[in-house]
Amino acid sequence: MNFFERLILQRVEAQQVYSDSLQDTVNEENGLRGGRKYAEEANRKNENHIFALESDAGGFTPRGFSFDTDAANFAQVESWQNLFKPYLIHYFEKGGSGADIGPLKGNAEVLAGLRPDSQRYFDYHHAENDTFEAVNKRELELGAATMASLVYLFDMYGTK
Repeated sequence: MNFFERLILQRVEAQQVYSDSLQDTVNEENGLRGGRKYAEEANRKNENHIFALESDAGGFTPRGFSFDTDAANFAQVESWQNLFKPYLIHYFEKGGSGADIGPLKGNAEVLAGLRPDSQRYFDYHHAENDTFEAVNKRELELGAATMASLVYLFDMYGTK
């Protein structure tokens, strides 16, 4: 089973964990219950997570990623920056991957968070117009493609 297949399998298993209680959805506004429950189940099953990726900073034009990882893995990630640079999505920083996957620290080799352009974040965040219809389809697609690119690189090259 390759990295991407394992990632999909883990996502399906996570959905099974959450299906028992809709209160345990992953979001920091809900006290991180979902993220904590997922990490608890992963620990109980003695699972080793290679890579966890979060997108929770808005569906705007992607600019890069933030990473919680060790120096060797961050150096590998930085070596991929030039692949993202032509698309202006090469902002890579260490630290701050995301609240929802934070409970996996210590149980994952690399935690990453998509960092989109933040200029319009509070025009929508928890506002009345924070609806799916207000999402810019193209920006959302760019974010999905950016995340898929990072997943691909970890699938091809693994971690250090």
